Amino acid sequence: MGIKGLLYTRKKILFKEGDIIFKENAEDCKEMYIIDSGRVNIVKKVEDTDISLTTLDEGDFFGEMSLITGSKRSASAIAHTKCKLHTMDKETFEFNLSNDINFMRQIFETLAHRLEATDTNLKRHIQRNARLSKVFNVTG
Repeated sequence: MGIKGLLYTRKKILFKEGDIIFKENAEDCKEMYIIDSGRVNIVKKVEDTDISLTTLDEGDFFGEMSLITGSKRSASAIAHTKCKLHTMDKETFEFNLSNDINFMRQIFETLAHRLEATDTNLKRHIQRNARLSKVFNVTG
């Protein structure tokens, strides 16, 4: 993350390429992850197909939404390469948010960028469906 002085719940957890870090719809989500080294794929199941949403690199974080909302995991996280990760549980995450303005700023900026990307993808999907509806004269 490039921010010094953060507290972590656990440091340097190792995963091999292909290891599942967590699965979509998993409950009892107690940690978010920060990539110290390696790459992680974020994957969502759509019907029977796994769709890669993004690949995250050193300094990126993931899994924070479940800490914030208390909801199930919205996607799976899979080690794309050998990875070394740090974790924060909810208490540590909230401590860092309260005590490090740079960490808070990075969390909010990342969430805003992810929301913008989701909005752009949704618009593309709606436009594509509208074009298909015209071509095939489908009403819904």
